[in-house]
Amino acid sequence: MPEIQNLEFRNMLPGQGAEVCALVLKVLRITRESGELSPILSVNGISPQGEIALKRYISPEAIEQRMQMGYIHELVYVSGMLAGVAETRGADRISMLYIHPDYANKGLGSRLIARAVSRCSEVAPKIKQLSVYATDDTVDFYERVGFIRSGARKESGGIFSTPYKLPLKTHDKLPSAKLHSEAVEFFVFTGTGNSLLAAQATAEILKQEGLSVRIRTMDQPCPGNLSVETAIGLAFPVACFSTYPTVWRFIETMPAGEGREVFAIGTHGGAPFGMQGPLRKILSKKGYKPVGAKFLTMPGNYNNKTLNVKRNEARTGKSVLEAQSFAYDLLNGCARWKSGIPVFSTSFYRLAQTRWPWKWFYKIFPISADEEKCIRCKRCASICPAGAIKLDEGYPVVDHLLCESCQRCVGFCPKGALHVPGKPAEPYKAMSYEDFKASFE
Repeated sequence: MPEIQNLEFRNMLPGQGAEVCALVLKVLRITRESGELSPILSVNGISPQGEIALKRYISPEAIEQRMQMGYIHELVYVSGMLAGVAETRGADRISMLYIHPDYANKGLGSRLIARAVSRCSEVAPKIKQLSVYATDDTVDFYERVGFIRSGARKESGGIFSTPYKLPLKTHDKLPSAKLHSEAVEFFVFTGTGNSLLAAQATAEILKQEGLSVRIRTMDQPCPGNLSVETAIGLAFPVACFSTYPTVWRFIETMPAGEGREVFAIGTHGGAPFGMQGPLRKILSKKGYKPVGAKFLTMPGNYNNKTLNVKRNEARTGKSVLEAQSFAYDLLNGCARWKSGIPVFSTSFYRLAQTRWPWKWFYKIFPISADEEKCIRCKRCASICPAGAIKLDEGYPVVDHLLCESCQRCVGFCPKGALHVPGKPAEPYKAMSYEDFKASFE
């Protein structure tokens, strides 16, 4: 399969209906001949009557007519070749989505949806969901990127489909600002890889749109020689309705903002409870210009007793899509930064500056080392951001007075020697250890 390069998104222009029709027909022909289904195309669940209706719907004349009626057709080109199309009716309904099989499973479908979500936020900020009628072979794809089933499977015009919706968060937001910087220094703190995965998804879109992006770790203090022309990105997990001491220490070391743009991504297992308010206030006082913040619900190891792979994949897929949408929002001036919950947010921020919540956290979720499983690779000690793991004859010993309970050691232990009693023997992690290390090298 060809590699993704020279990616370009364009709105369809009058006269391009034939080009779009040719793509869809090519997708259908390749799919039928190869027997391999694109994740965004269905030939099952379509009767002969449905095929006639489908051909009529994708004809050049029908596509051109829908464009005149206000439908939006966004096209994606790879090295000058049309590789995909997304048609939206109004701001909130995906009515057609096709990807050339050569580019299936390469993220083009999720990017087109992410752009549709961003456009919806821009032109209709009060809309609460994006909807689609998913044909049989597209259900897995839509569920993977976070859509939720909203009705029963039914037949219409010879085509079977199931209604799905993607909830959009549009409330409690402050005015937006557009990201103007051409370069981004993206600083990340991550435990099991969630925040890094979200940062990578955002960075991928920013790079695609021509920005220079470098991902760096928060494990060390912030460099003091950052250019004032460079925007700052922050990605971190939410913990104790705030974030880890390592993140706050990093923010304290950030140099004076001098008007630099800053944006943030937080990942959490349930609710951030408005910690973005104190963060915005702190950054503004340091002289930064906040342009947007996004908080994503992702899997973790604290709130589960078994490793639910399918649920975790759905949560992760939806969060990647939301991170991509957030990148487009930053570029289009639609990103927001929530104001938080007065008093509550400030109280938890202040509490997180003490050791009390982390002692309590560790007491509930103590990290134990199984010497029989341990291979003495020393990985845990080398990646602990708090320096809380010491080695006794090669075996890890966790200092509970220093541990921040980020669970990085648990997630990336190759043999599961480090674990939380009562939690899954195979803990959740968003990526492999090798990908985690390579991201900061």
